[in-house]
Amino acid sequence: MPITYKFACIHCGQLHDYQPLAKGEAAYCSRCFSVLYRQRQQLIDTSLALIVTGLILFVITNAFPLIGLRAQGITQELSIWKATSAFWAQDYYWLSALLALNLIVLPLFELLGLFWVLLTIRLAWQPHGAIQIFRWLSELKPWGMLEVFMLGLLVAVVKLGDIAVLVVGPAFWSFIFLVLTMAATTAYLDRFTLWQLLKPCRANTAGSGS
Repeated sequence: MPITYKFACIHCGQLHDYQPLAKGEAAYCSRCFSVLYRQRQQLIDTSLALIVTGLILFVITNAFPLIGLRAQGITQELSIWKATSAFWAQDYYWLSALLALNLIVLPLFELLGLFWVLLTIRLAWQPHGAIQIFRWLSELKPWGMLEVFMLGLLVAVVKLGDIAVLVVGPAFWSFIFLVLTMAATTAYLDRFTLWQLLKPCRANTAGSGS
């Protein structure tokens, strides 16, 4: 007897039965007509490419200076690590910890976590760890603040340009593309579809061990 999955629309709460879709199709809510889930073309491969791109940009962002200020022949460079350590050295421990958490720890965990989940689906690994990681990602996603920091950085660039000569570092551009890449990954991935794809992996591993 086939199992019927029921779920509620996140916008209006209307209950629906899960129906398998063909590639490129989308399911819509019967009440508010919002998109419930999609079956995108090349979902896993495209998402993996975006994640790998995000990891490369993350390394560049943290390895090079974001911006630099040049005044009277002296250049001061600022990176994410320097900003975090500077707040810590001035006894702003909570601010330093929040900065490191939102700009370094959470983005890296999101990228590596999604990479592991997608590899689990792609290679049909045992999904137990991937299911737990994906659950954590869903809980921690609202705490990601890369976009807020990007807006603050752009405002700082405009303001500091009136004080000294501004030198834009390579990490500035990689950070902008990192935010765009992570936003594109979030928009492209359909979380409900990923949950459904993790279940066949669990069934396959259970069948192979019996």
